[in-house]
Amino acid sequence: MDILLAVPPWVAFLVAALVAFVAPRKVGYLVGVLATLATVPWILASPDGSALVVAPLGFEQTLLRVDALARPVAAVFGFVAALGVAYAYATDADARTNAIALAYMGASVAAVLAGDWLTLLLAWEVMAVTATVLVWHHGGSAVRPAFRYALYHLVGGTLLVAAVALHYTAAGTFAYDAGFTAGLPTALAILGVGVNLGFVGVHHWVPDAYPAPHVASSVILAGFTTKVAVYALALFAPDGNVLVAWMGGAMVLYAVYQAILQTDVRRLLSYHIVSQVGYMVAAVGVGTAVGTAGAVGHLATHVLYKGLLFMVAGAIVYRVGTGSLKRLGGLGRRMPLTFGAFLVAALAISGVPGFSGFVSKGLVVKAVDTAGPELAGLPVDANVLWWALVLGGVGTVLSFAKFGYYAFVRDAPEDLPVRPAPRWLAVVLAVAAVPNVAFGVLPDVLYGALPGDTAGFEPYAASELGKAAATTAVGVLGFLALRGPISRLPVVDVDRVLYPAGNRVANTTARALDGLGARADRTVYRAWRATVAAVDPEDPSDVLGGPVGRTLAVVAATLALALLVAGIA
Repeated sequence: MDILLAVPPWVAFLVAALVAFVAPRKVGYLVGVLATLATVPWILASPDGSALVVAPLGFEQTLLRVDALARPVAAVFGFVAALGVAYAYATDADARTNAIALAYMGASVAAVLAGDWLTLLLAWEVMAVTATVLVWHHGGSAVRPAFRYALYHLVGGTLLVAAVALHYTAAGTFAYDAGFTAGLPTALAILGVGVNLGFVGVHHWVPDAYPAPHVASSVILAGFTTKVAVYALALFAPDGNVLVAWMGGAMVLYAVYQAILQTDVRRLLSYHIVSQVGYMVAAVGVGTAVGTAGAVGHLATHVLYKGLLFMVAGAIVYRVGTGSLKRLGGLGRRMPLTFGAFLVAALAISGVPGFSGFVSKGLVVKAVDTAGPELAGLPVDANVLWWALVLGGVGTVLSFAKFGYYAFVRDAPEDLPVRPAPRWLAVVLAVAAVPNVAFGVLPDVLYGALPGDTAGFEPYAASELGKAAATTAVGVLGFLALRGPISRLPVVDVDRVLYPAGNRVANTTARALDGLGARADRTVYRAWRATVAAVDPEDPSDVLGGPVGRTLAVVAATLALALLVAGIA
């Protein structure tokens, strides 16, 4: 065990990233798959309380801490990372994409395994930078979304830095054991983490950035940033937060509505990231042991089925050349394995019995249902939040009925080409589908690995099966009844307001600063002219008009500043 603790598992990601950067493409991808997959038993074998503490800056930093909360998250990250690297190889992603992705995923694992707030913050910032580069690297139409991604995460990171700094000022330590300072530090931390979570209003970076890069980059991005944020939220608000719980409900409903309207497969799936993360946020906000178990359980299953869904969407884009549902059709017959993978993942995210999402989503809904008539004294019945989660489930079924119908079931357009798929792509899809079924059939395997307490929840009780059947039936019937009206609804999100407003603010600020600089130049010029005129009143223009005069002015100003600083010192 001492050998396991000598080096944090995320080092394997970084070493693999270096190899991928300098080695031939095949070697880099092989090392990436093996290194990331090796972290799964590495993490699972590390006992509770394992820690690696160093003091490079004169105070202790915990680079590795394994506990009941971190273990399942880090382990599923290792498994999904290996699948993501294999998928990138199968879809012809270049070696640099592999290297950047490995660095990004390594930073994500480092954030989860961090044992103090400073280490978490450092990993958080590396994760934001590498994710931005991963989007930017694709070039073309991905550059602007990458820039906006960077701006969103700059704001979130700044809030988080401020929160950690205020906490350290109050507590005098970065250690997790001291908790986190209540009041303003916690509020800033939740807001900063909320950007990465996709709180409604600051969520649009997800559907903006995730459909933009290479299909393999989309798969990798979908698995980490928002889920690391869920983990961090559980650390910052271990006892729950009523406003966080209700924000989770808002995320579920708002994002699932937006997903229903989408016609691009990757944008549809991106909105579902926000919606499904809303379930986790609501569970954390409840602040109970069941809520913690539900949040982490749904995090694990979501990483698995959403990764598979993005693989399916990427396979469609890779083989057909488009992800527009308006131009797709008939792929169930022409891409049967991809269709089978879609069915597994779609049934999982929809919460159909026998699949992973059913057992995790049921636990989240149970956590809200048992939270009491009111959440933390808020004068709104908790049943309202429960209904928000249930209606979100109906919307999820409806949107995936739409995806499946338009992409796989309806007749294909006559001019729809489908390029052959490499064998590796079929293997990755098949492997990724297995845990989505296994956790659904064997829920105790999932529940046994979770922190908190499942409180004896029985997902296959008759009442739970009845709820799932009703949700699925209403969702499917809703699609059949509303298919026409849905296609005519306008697609409007916060970007219609935020981005033009941000552009106006940037332009106005730039013009104001430019004007201020011009006025300062004119003021300095007039002052210098008056000074020279006092020395040589006959013809000051000779002194000021040429480059010699301007050079002398700069030298004089520099010397004056140097003398002033020396005098102060």
